[in-house]
Amino acid sequence: MMKKFLFVTLCVLLSVFSFAEKTPINSLHSYVLNNGLSLFVVENHAIPLTYIEVCVRCGGYTQNPENVGVFHLYEHMMFKGNSLYKNASELDRVTREMGVSDRNGTTDVERVNYFFTVPSELTEKGLEFWNAAIRFPNLDKKELENEKKVVIAEINGRISDPRYKVYRTQQNYLFPENQHTIDSLGNEDYIQKATVKQLKDIQKRYYIPNNSALIVAGDVNPDEVYEMAKRIFGSWKRGKNPSENGIVRHSKEPFSEPMLLFQPMDTVSKEIAGVSIQFRGPDAAYDLDDTLTADFLVKVMNQPEGDFITSLVNDGAIGIPSSDFCGSGYYTRKTCGVLTFGANLILPEEDLAERVLYLASKLPEYTKKAVTNLSDDDVKRFETILENDAIVERQTAFSLAASLSFWWSVTDENYYYNYNKNLRTISVPEMTAFVEKYYEGKNPLITITLNPEVLEKCRKSLEDSGFKICF
Repeated sequence: MMKKFLFVTLCVLLSVFSFAEKTPINSLHSYVLNNGLSLFVVENHAIPLTYIEVCVRCGGYTQNPENVGVFHLYEHMMFKGNSLYKNASELDRVTREMGVSDRNGTTDVERVNYFFTVPSELTEKGLEFWNAAIRFPNLDKKELENEKKVVIAEINGRISDPRYKVYRTQQNYLFPENQHTIDSLGNEDYIQKATVKQLKDIQKRYYIPNNSALIVAGDVNPDEVYEMAKRIFGSWKRGKNPSENGIVRHSKEPFSEPMLLFQPMDTVSKEIAGVSIQFRGPDAAYDLDDTLTADFLVKVMNQPEGDFITSLVNDGAIGIPSSDFCGSGYYTRKTCGVLTFGANLILPEEDLAERVLYLASKLPEYTKKAVTNLSDDDVKRFETILENDAIVERQTAFSLAASLSFWWSVTDENYYYNYNKNLRTISVPEMTAFVEKYYEGKNPLITITLNPEVLEKCRKSLEDSGFKICF
């Protein structure tokens, strides 16, 4: 009888308590449903709200030359009715009744995600809302034709911004062989041609539980959310891994010689020239360890009193007035990583082409100098700075959820969990090797932006030096 009692008790306990995977973040609980859906729950009872997000691994990098922007169009169609709410008006009504203030979706290169925040007592209703939207959208032909106009207006609005046009041109030069995989916004021609069949193909291939994550953050009980998710999303059928045949791998050396561009821009002061120097960087899908080194190196390069910026500002042949006028950047991407250096140069009418080319030639040297001069204490200090940045991101349930969504899409949750720990493994020799791998001997993309009046005075000398108009 005692054995039978213990067995029954154990069964009851197992039915009540789920087996969440442990994470290094105290407030974060991780689960995987039987159908492969990743569930992340951030518990924080500070305010009675729940943030709910569904994130799907698709977007620009999963596009082909015939459907550029259709993933973006599909995102819009998620708000046009489903099995639970028949049309957009019904969706608007129910979200207003739930007190939703920030319902939205985004399409990026590696991720399409949908999210809103509801009062915590409506968590279950919020999960049911997104379950219907993600799994059972209407994808109505008439609604599709109407939404095409909205997406095209969004595209035209963005491309009317000259800064965005410069960015798009730069991306096309950096990734010449597969431009369709980096344009998540879309192309008007392909949007016009989009069909319901294309949308359903996207749904069938990518909108599957084993290619998706459900993120719930706020005033919730993790195991209760897990039970809700099982009940609501558990019947969602697993599909074939859409990336099992690999994903596009872009060239690390897109140029046989430096690519030189210039562009007039009204917003640029007549007193300066804006300079952008870009190198192909590490890709999370293929160079995962290097992405961490890139983060560390950029932090070193951006120290106002560090050797890198000091060397640039003190080099009179360049013309950077102070540390406030230059900086480096790297944004982790699955397949299209770029290392960027930007600066403003004074006296733009004086030997501009020569100074910019000289600046580009000195970047690897000054970067390596900054790295090799680091002491052990310096390395530890930068580790602490980066760790503190990560800690700040995790201070609220909502910011933690947003960060997790990004890293899950671009890398995976383990990269995010172990980010701080892995920072402590970065060494000076690793950073030196990184400079040699990604900077030294590599041909960059160099873009100069100038006030139109100044450009007219510099144009001939720029063209004589090999620069050409950006667009």
